[in-house]
Amino acid sequence: MAPVRVFITGVTGYIGSTALDLLLNKESTRSKYTLRALVRSQEKAEKDVRPAGIEPVIGSLDDTDLLEKEAANADVVLSFADADHLASVKAILKGLEHRPRPEGGRRRPILIHTSGTGVLLDGANGNHTSEVIYHDNDVAHLSTLPPTQPHRNVDLEIINPRLKGVVDAYIVAPPTIWGFGTGLGNHNSIQVPHNVKVSLQHKRALQIGKGLNYWSKVHVIDLAHFYISLLERALQEPQDGSSTGSLPKNEDAYYFVQEGDDFAWGEVAQEIAKVFKSLGVNDSGEVTGTTPEQEDAFWPAGSSSGLLLGGNSRSRAVKAIELLGWEPKYTDFKAYIAEEVHRQVNLQK
Repeated sequence: MAPVRVFITGVTGYIGSTALDLLLNKESTRSKYTLRALVRSQEKAEKDVRPAGIEPVIGSLDDTDLLEKEAANADVVLSFADADHLASVKAILKGLEHRPRPEGGRRRPILIHTSGTGVLLDGANGNHTSEVIYHDNDVAHLSTLPPTQPHRNVDLEIINPRLKGVVDAYIVAPPTIWGFGTGLGNHNSIQVPHNVKVSLQHKRALQIGKGLNYWSKVHVIDLAHFYISLLERALQEPQDGSSTGSLPKNEDAYYFVQEGDDFAWGEVAQEIAKVFKSLGVNDSGEVTGTTPEQEDAFWPAGSSSGLLLGGNSRSRAVKAIELLGWEPKYTDFKAYIAEEVHRQVNLQK
């Protein structure tokens, strides 16, 4: 069989570089796949991407004609880039919809798109816990999410009924991602490092409001393993239109990737305060909660800290575990918080 043609966006990002590193280290990858990836600069293309065995495509998410062309020539699109870039997703979908259906080849292309459980957020501002937990196999509950939720307008394009039977679409929605990534790009997450960075700037452990809001979590390497499992299983889907035993997709596209118990953001702040005390950054061991009125004074303007660190976002990875046999291995979230504080303190020296 001819190799599966894969086009990738976000190849040097935190999630994408870790997932691709895992894929490239599989013995079967070189013979099973041909890989092409969107890259912003020729320098990065020649320094990082091409040596990894990936053919670079120079451009950005704003180059919609290029994205449409690349998608039309692909069997699989792995979208690890900006979850809120609607124009790029529309272009990719247009390309996939009009992709030639070769005799003896893949009749339906695959899109695996990265969203996030920001789509589940409420406006708690750290002041209350929510008992609302979304399960990725509960389509009825997920369908109640309004289009105004973060990422939701993009996700709705992918869930559009017109794509059923034309594109096999899957949406991976990770929660708070922690741990240090691997591969040829960014190795650090957003939320916990952001909390640590701002706390260091003010020399006090900060939280939004009372820190009572809860998020689910997953380690980046466990998440990377899930992407590879989903890709490999999606490629096994029947191409004759049969849905017997098929993997949920399209209108049932969401896959949550959550490990263990949820955590309160106040617990993160407490861990930061504990490490600050041990390092002499702030001897009080106390946490400062900020109100919405104080956010501009403490958190960077436009950082959406009130949502990222202040809302509730609780998810359960039913399909990943029951259908794909996904088993997360990394569980020591508190040790990561402490390691991230030490890392940033050392960078300031």
